[in-house]
Amino acid sequence: MLARMLNTTLSACFLSLLAFSSACYFQNCPRGGKRAISDMELRQCLPCGPGGKGRCFGPSICCADELGCFVGTAEALRCQEENYLPSPCQSGQKPCGSEGRCAAAGICCSDESCVAEPECRDGFFRLTRAREPSNATQLDGPARALLLRLVQLAGTRESVDSAKPRVY
Repeated sequence: MLARMLNTTLSACFLSLLAFSSACYFQNCPRGGKRAISDMELRQCLPCGPGGKGRCFGPSICCADELGCFVGTAEALRCQEENYLPSPCQSGQKPCGSEGRCAAAGICCSDESCVAEPECRDGFFRLTRAREPSNATQLDGPARALLLRLVQLAGTRESVDSAKPRVY
């Protein structure tokens, strides 16, 4: 009886110790231990796209403020290198959708896909330097609002699937 009680107590102590421990296993332990991930600062994801003006949002997604998003195209090939880097990265300005971040005007991207997102319209402006000539057409208030609304309507029904190469 005493041996059985001792065996039960020893088993309970072992299970309690196992439950309260926060040990890392060799195959998945980050440098510095488990708690190091929360202390680690996120770096900016790799530059990509024409002239390196964009940032990677996933292994096949490259987005730039002025250029939009490239999904599954040659411009996004560099983004596959992110899979081999040990530290996490983050692109985009503000969170949007389900686990996504605003990638370009009206576009929200996660690491797998992009969708049109109205909350991502704010804060993206195409700026030119004072010494650079601009070939953009300047629209007045009503014309600009109409054009913006047409673009939004065209994009709301469409979800960008990472399997199909597209440029947005």
